[in-house]
Amino acid sequence: MGVFNMILVLGGLLAAVFVGNYMTDNSVSRVLFGKGHKKTDIGKYDGFYDRDSGTPLDHLDQEGTDLYYNVATDFYEYGWGQSFHFGYGHTGESRPQSISKLENFIAMRLGLNDGVKVLDMGCGVGGPLRSIVSFSGADVTGVTINQYQVDRANMITSQLSDYMKKRCHYVQGDFTKIPFPDNTFDAVYTIEAMVHKTDRSDAFQEAFRVLKPGGLFLDIDWVMTKTFDPTNPAHQRMKRGIEHGDGLPEMITQQEAEDFLKNSTDFELLDHYDIVEQSREVYGRHNYPWYGPLQSGFSWEGWRQSSFGRAVLDVVCITLETIGIADEGTVQTKRMLDDAAINLVAAGEAEIFTVSDYMLGRKPKN
Repeated sequence: MGVFNMILVLGGLLAAVFVGNYMTDNSVSRVLFGKGHKKTDIGKYDGFYDRDSGTPLDHLDQEGTDLYYNVATDFYEYGWGQSFHFGYGHTGESRPQSISKLENFIAMRLGLNDGVKVLDMGCGVGGPLRSIVSFSGADVTGVTINQYQVDRANMITSQLSDYMKKRCHYVQGDFTKIPFPDNTFDAVYTIEAMVHKTDRSDAFQEAFRVLKPGGLFLDIDWVMTKTFDPTNPAHQRMKRGIEHGDGLPEMITQQEAEDFLKNSTDFELLDHYDIVEQSREVYGRHNYPWYGPLQSGFSWEGWRQSSFGRAVLDVVCITLETIGIADEGTVQTKRMLDDAAINLVAAGEAEIFTVSDYMLGRKPKN
């Protein structure tokens, strides 16, 4: 094949990826043209983190979370689909398979089946909720602090079958003040959402309150591992980069998370371990790290998560914002999320941080 033909083939492949990623998906139009709130929200949001990485954060957890998802939700849907969490698996599996594996793990550990009433604390736009409903048949209600996410979740669900519509529900609310009576749900779970609170006590207490006696509570959380050294400046910078890029207050350690659960509630702790560590043990040299999609320099399948794909989107955002087509603040939002990607990979490689600290608790029957 001549050089000219090779260039044509490569150009055709790049054009196909570009069209497939930017011209056929309405998440792209929401990223670029949004709802007109990015300019004010991203400026206020970034102001929360305008301090040295060794200086503690002091903004209100709920305010920071709501602002973050106002500006970040559309980017999340573009880059990650409707499930805003990481997965685990081996090198032969795709990212969607690793995501489904974690969601199925949750449904099985909670023993979910048709008719069981479940609460999802911090449901996002409802991707995991809908996956768990379709897998188990459970009736699941999601709560999120962000009204835009509720609107997106309802819109997505409105296009599904009557079976799914009947079992998928979404409410706007603070999961430290859950808008349901005591002893409402048979099971409660949360996926990578408790990290939006430094002190988990009030959230754990609410999970305990709305759970029926004998019911199970499952928490998959972002925490700093035992390897994290709070006196190490490099560790501090990675931690602060994750906090800034992911809308977080001060992150805590695995032991602190367990202490909040034990000291603030009467949950019987049945299980507590790091799924990331378990995955390394199970898959050995074939283990695919949770940060793998972000670590990839170039990937056709994982274009949107890869560093090359992020760089291309950066150029698109800069160009369209400069000529006045994209909303002002789009580039600033994109750069904020890049801060997360860079530091998630760095912290994952250094093993000072995990996205899958797993706890399972039971509310006593008495």
